[in-house]
Amino acid sequence: MKNRNIKHDKLKKVEIFHFLALNKEVSKARKKVKPERIDGKLLLRKIRYLNIVVIVMLLLQLMVYPASALGSEKSSITVEQAVQVVKKNFKIPENYSQLSTGYNDYNNRATYSLNWSSVDQPNGNFHAEVDATNGDILNINRWDQSPQPSFKLPVLTASDAEKIATNLVTKLANKYQSEMQLVKDDQQVLTLNNSQPFTYNFRWIRIVNNIPFPNNGVNVSVSGEDGQIINYSYTWTQDLDFPTASNVISAEQARQVFIDTPMLELQYYLPPIMNPQAPEPQRVLLVYQLSNNSFGGAIDALSGKPVTPDTQMAARQFVSVGRSTTVVSTASTSSANSTSAKVSSPSGEASSNQEKPDTSQQISQAEAVNIVKKTIGIPKNLVLQNSSLNPDWQNPNEQVWNLQWHSEPFKTGEQHYLSARVNAKTGDFIGFNQSSGVNPGKAKPITRNDAQKLAEDFLKRVQPERFKLVKMRSDDFYGGKMPSNIQMFYYSRLVNGIPVSSNGMSITIDTVAKEVNNYDLNWSNSEFPSSSDVLPLDQVTEHFLQLRPLTLNYTLIYLPNEQQEIRLVYQPNTDYSMYIPSMLDAKSGDPMDGYGKSQSQWYSSHTYTDIQGNYAEKEIGIIGLTGAFGEYGEAFHPDEKITVGMLLRAMLTAEGNNRDRVLSDEDVLKIAKDRGWLHEDLSLGSELSRLDLSKIIIRYLNLEPSAKVKSIYAVPFKDANTIQPDSLGYIALTWGLGILKLDGDTMQPNQTVTRAEAAYALVHAYAVDRPVNPYMK
Repeated sequence: MKNRNIKHDKLKKVEIFHFLALNKEVSKARKKVKPERIDGKLLLRKIRYLNIVVIVMLLLQLMVYPASALGSEKSSITVEQAVQVVKKNFKIPENYSQLSTGYNDYNNRATYSLNWSSVDQPNGNFHAEVDATNGDILNINRWDQSPQPSFKLPVLTASDAEKIATNLVTKLANKYQSEMQLVKDDQQVLTLNNSQPFTYNFRWIRIVNNIPFPNNGVNVSVSGEDGQIINYSYTWTQDLDFPTASNVISAEQARQVFIDTPMLELQYYLPPIMNPQAPEPQRVLLVYQLSNNSFGGAIDALSGKPVTPDTQMAARQFVSVGRSTTVVSTASTSSANSTSAKVSSPSGEASSNQEKPDTSQQISQAEAVNIVKKTIGIPKNLVLQNSSLNPDWQNPNEQVWNLQWHSEPFKTGEQHYLSARVNAKTGDFIGFNQSSGVNPGKAKPITRNDAQKLAEDFLKRVQPERFKLVKMRSDDFYGGKMPSNIQMFYYSRLVNGIPVSSNGMSITIDTVAKEVNNYDLNWSNSEFPSSSDVLPLDQVTEHFLQLRPLTLNYTLIYLPNEQQEIRLVYQPNTDYSMYIPSMLDAKSGDPMDGYGKSQSQWYSSHTYTDIQGNYAEKEIGIIGLTGAFGEYGEAFHPDEKITVGMLLRAMLTAEGNNRDRVLSDEDVLKIAKDRGWLHEDLSLGSELSRLDLSKIIIRYLNLEPSAKVKSIYAVPFKDANTIQPDSLGYIALTWGLGILKLDGDTMQPNQTVTRAEAAYALVHAYAVDRPVNPYMK
């Protein structure tokens, strides 16, 4: 979007521009969702929150904003000066020659959005956001397209990357550096299935009165390949009133409030499917997790009361979770629009039956259109312009008709739309969204109670049986001050009296038009286990607080009058690490992540304590970032002889792919043979020779056809005559590519490989550019 001058006498243009700015914020937030870096529950909450925001933004565009709220009078610097500020502090790649700029005014802050992109292949972009008032660089993000998938070795150590990140913070946020504290994540995991370089992530959080304020601070990501800054974000809120900590309750008192409230709730949880092709059905777990209304388990440290949603609270509260500060909405746990979730959410892979949908009894497009007409009617000025048949993201064995109607702008002068979804198997009307043609300033809106009656009359008509199985989440679902023409409601599904996280009905009422604007049903067909043998709540709560004891910090909330307020709260500790238990198994009490994995299955890196001075110290340190070779915890045992099973398990661990890390020996052997890594009849417990290591590595690199070519290879070893002709190509290639570490002038192909040799070989093999592996699934 090119930079533009906003005319103060054109309110409509201001309206549209403000809406575009809001949409840009939503799009940016969507791009920041990284399922591999955060637990599944947080990811799903983020996505559900963003989908709700999208709906709200579409409705907010009807509101009129005063011209004085936007415009260049807030800008103390020009866009040209903003460009120079970025260029002064960051090196923009020369091939990123196309620059587009934009001006945003959102949340009472004026910013310039700058984006450099490449015109030719390979693609890439460098995005920056600069405060238009003081010239502060608020964030940058760099993405370079890789010509082909290849693993980038982290050349820099963690300490090297930390120095680079610290220097950047000193340069860009020096005035606040003394008020921040570096918190390290020791669980950064390197995976080999990403064409982008491994990045080291660092976070500085603001400290006020010696108390953390995680909402403010700096995040920096440094490429381990060349030290380039990949991400930088800087957040510092001015004019905040921080309450003193002189009269706070004790941590033990807060703990008792947490227990007595209670903050944990028994729920049914449907984790995302890691492998959509797997034959096992969708799991349904009974878990204890923080209740939907607990605001991250926060206890007000001054009043000693739980922080709960009420009419004085805003729609959003910022809660520090995991490694990043995320926005959690009281609306965030509502059911997301299925069409959007199918695209964005990893739950789109969830399935209760992995078989292909049975299309023999499906309704036709025309029948689906008739269902929409009978249920809500279709305005005469709308024309069906698009339809598609796609799997239901929550029940992939069923399909859904997605239907979209639009008006013709050249005839009406305005754009109106209606989209609807119909289950192609059952004929259920499961969702719709439509634009509103009523100006909120021209009519008196109905009350929330009247809007609730409209909503429930609609749901009873459309889903009479299912409506008996839901309960409204909260009377003040949205939480803060809503626009006068919008009322939102969410009804949670209950099974055996237990809420099902992510199942239910959401509905939005236009209180001026007195009609439903948005309706969405999320309903899984999975079987739900009995709750008869779950652990008592008090026992689970004690265990949860042992894992995540309450810590004191400041947190930021928004009030209905658009003012901000700082609260001093006790919240479950996050340790600012990648993995924290987001829930506990209700039957065993085991910590679980958002994918339903127990702690033993979590991705975790290793910092080995017994490798200093070893010739392969660097390589072992790198492979430790992947979590491989973790048989002995933080000890590596570099001189120990390695087995076939240890090597294959390390290779599967290092590549990631969201695979269950607790694999049986049978699974390891089967995957290795399916991938073509292992042809020989070797047992996993047998010691691995140099020759067998060479064969496995060459097959991994897809170079076996080259290795089999006869009479072209020669090696300079004294014992070259002991190498069989059929094996010479494997040895020559691994030696020539620097994969094998050899001392002296002999190969000794049958000598057993040590763990250090194997780690060295793997890391150098991963650095070799290779063809795409046809066995990778």
